[in-house]
Amino acid sequence: MFFLNNEIKITENIIERDNMDNNKKFNIFTFLSFFAKSMIEMFIPIILYNRGVSLTNIFIYSMFTYILSIIVILIIPYLNRIFKYKGLIIINMVFFTLTYIFMFNMDNSIKSLLILALLYTIHTSIYWILRHMYIIKVYSKENMSKSVGNILIFAEAAYLFSSYVGAIIMDSYNNCILILIATLILLIGNFFLMSIKINQIDQKINFSILKKIPKQDLIFFIFEQFKVIGIYIFPLYLAIYLNVSYKFIGLFNIVIGIASIIFIFWFSRLISKKKKSYMLPTTILYCLVWVLKINIKIKIIILVIAFLEGIISKIYQTSVTRFLYDLGRKFNTLEYVTVIEIFFNIIRFIIILFAVLFIKDLKILLYICTLGLLLTGFVKFNDLNKNS
Repeated sequence: MFFLNNEIKITENIIERDNMDNNKKFNIFTFLSFFAKSMIEMFIPIILYNRGVSLTNIFIYSMFTYILSIIVILIIPYLNRIFKYKGLIIINMVFFTLTYIFMFNMDNSIKSLLILALLYTIHTSIYWILRHMYIIKVYSKENMSKSVGNILIFAEAAYLFSSYVGAIIMDSYNNCILILIATLILLIGNFFLMSIKINQIDQKINFSILKKIPKQDLIFFIFEQFKVIGIYIFPLYLAIYLNVSYKFIGLFNIVIGIASIIFIFWFSRLISKKKKSYMLPTTILYCLVWVLKINIKIKIIILVIAFLEGIISKIYQTSVTRFLYDLGRKFNTLEYVTVIEIFFNIIRFIIILFAVLFIKDLKILLYICTLGLLLTGFVKFNDLNKNS
């Protein structure tokens, strides 16, 4: 009996050590991949606008990305069977590089926007499916709030200077150097991801999973997509209405990042202990910050608001991310992340389609996104776990 207990204890120690090692590897991957992506990705609408693409066509490009994402996500399980996870990681990196090579050399036609959307969509869809899947597989359910907090800290640490570095390279050097540096950083990050061993899943997409997700969760996810659209278009709003540079947007993200890192660390541990999300008061404060940043045009005050947004937005995001992954543990991993990503993209497509058809003003669209964000605070999320 003594030897049996000893063997069990040794096995548990090995598993715990491997889990800690995988957590570290995934955190490094998170930092490096987010750094590489945000050097260019957040500037895409502004780069297109500065190249003479109209606001309507930028919206159409966004619609292309969302509808193509649905198609690509449907194909990912079949690609997974052929190439496995490591193959998908390589495909993701190849299309990351192709996206930006094409973007900096394309014309302004709808055809070119469609090609750009396809290249970008293949990269980003594979990236997020892999990311969601690894998080659910690697991190323990018992400490998900703290784990999510750590993941978000590494993501924010990457955002902290990456966009500003990207802006400096675009302004001072050339686009080829920017693409090369971003690709190398992503390549290094992918080495860490490839070293994490998770069980391979061979599974078809099953849309019946949507019937098993509580209705209030689906309603919450619908409203939450307005926040995603608002975050996506706000840098474009700054560029058009305040005529700011790439560097100012990078500085804006630095201020948000500093505040975010401080409060994610504290708040993720608070909700892990108290098992409360504080969604409604956080959402109301978050919306008030959005109203301020939409209406204030003094750049220095915009940076002060960015600091407040960094605090409040990550309190909000920590809760939402924990909800998302805790719910995902109740279902087949690949089914859940693929179906939920398809659902997200359908909602985003509908929002942008509405904007193209009926809204010609970014400011009005941001107000609508603020209203959608506010409504998330009044929907009680059910992660199917009575103890969390």
